[in-house]
Amino acid sequence: MLPLISGSNADIEATRETLSQELDELLAMPGIEFPDPNREIGLTAFTLAYHGRNDVDLMGKLAQVIRRGYSAAARSLDRMPRRKGIPAGRIRVGFVSTHFYNHSIGRAFHGFIHDLPREKFETWVFSIAAPKGDAWAETIRASSERHVALADDVDAIRMAIESAQLDILIFADLGMHPTTYFLAYWRMAPIQMVLWGHPVTSGIDSVDYYISSSQLESASAQAHYSETLLRLDGYFLPRYVQPVMEGKAKSRAELGLSEDVHIYHCPQTLFKMHPDFDFALRSILDQDAKAEIHLRESTPQQMLSLRERFKRTLAGHATRVRFIGTVSNSEFLNRMAVADAVLDPFYFGGCNSSAEALSVGAPLVCLPGSSLGGRFTLGLYKEMDLESSVATSSEEYVAFALRLGRDADYRADLSERIKERAAALFERPDAGKHLGDELLRVIELAR
Repeated sequence: MLPLISGSNADIEATRETLSQELDELLAMPGIEFPDPNREIGLTAFTLAYHGRNDVDLMGKLAQVIRRGYSAAARSLDRMPRRKGIPAGRIRVGFVSTHFYNHSIGRAFHGFIHDLPREKFETWVFSIAAPKGDAWAETIRASSERHVALADDVDAIRMAIESAQLDILIFADLGMHPTTYFLAYWRMAPIQMVLWGHPVTSGIDSVDYYISSSQLESASAQAHYSETLLRLDGYFLPRYVQPVMEGKAKSRAELGLSEDVHIYHCPQTLFKMHPDFDFALRSILDQDAKAEIHLRESTPQQMLSLRERFKRTLAGHATRVRFIGTVSNSEFLNRMAVADAVLDPFYFGGCNSSAEALSVGAPLVCLPGSSLGGRFTLGLYKEMDLESSVATSSEEYVAFALRLGRDADYRADLSERIKERAAALFERPDAGKHLGDELLRVIELAR
């Protein structure tokens, strides 16, 4: 029902309309029951976030269907009283995810666990099915006071969390994995929150707050969330480790790339390639005869779907799009460093990958979207005081990309400025303190 690659905006609208109608039919149907949705459904509406639309209504309607059929979880809503006031002693905060290992979630959020002020908070981590021997999993374990390793079983995870008697439970990434998505329908702590690991609302009535950043969210952002939106002050990537290329950087020739083309490199997964982004790609290819677009390889079906779309939208330029196979992390950084421009797609761009691009001085081209998924690169540029590099229209986006592609001196100057300021993006301990301040405020409000 929700294809990863959409052929057009009309296809997106048709998909969303069909989903909405079928959810309405389920809501009107008597006797819906699924005692174990993680096994019986086992999917999330992950793809909706990449449509470039406000998902609050659809995600809320989906959650209503799940809530009706998941009666055991529904009973938990009345079982636990909401928090009243600040608890005696340290506040007990739990973090839960299926991605607390060498994953973008683990790398992005371990700093919140590490830096939440220990004099005020007791930190628990519930790590689900993390691979054994993973270095990042061990880093996260060492960052927490209480670490609970769990198998992928909703009921077992729920009982472990309930037994911890938390004051606040924080989901790292609702919507990315079925286990935590269906787990969130249970009330396991007086206050339940979600971080922006999957930057879209959960729609779930047992999730009270959405944790984001004042650097990222627009003034009207609350309209995108069923949860109460929390905008943390300051920088939003806690203790993000600055990536480093192993050994000496390779030249284009050593990477098998031509010196005679202008490389416009988009390192994002293919399901982020919104149909509207094709306008920018075609405009670049139309106006720069030396342009070559580099995208990441994915599954054969995703690449076939995108190639078919490009035949229509890029006209005769489709052959100038090159798909790059899986490479090591060091080569991933190297390829961004030798590109003429690194492109953030509409309307869901990079976060981890954008920080990595800037770490090697690669100029990023971005047009911030209206929702969180398209605003992380904006936040990174804000932190480096380089907002002049952020486009305000699709035409400006194309013009900026073309200038980087064709003006080597301009590109080199911007790259040097990025390198000089990039240190501000990494190993920052302050985000954990800002989270702590906001958690104290929320508990005080609960009085």
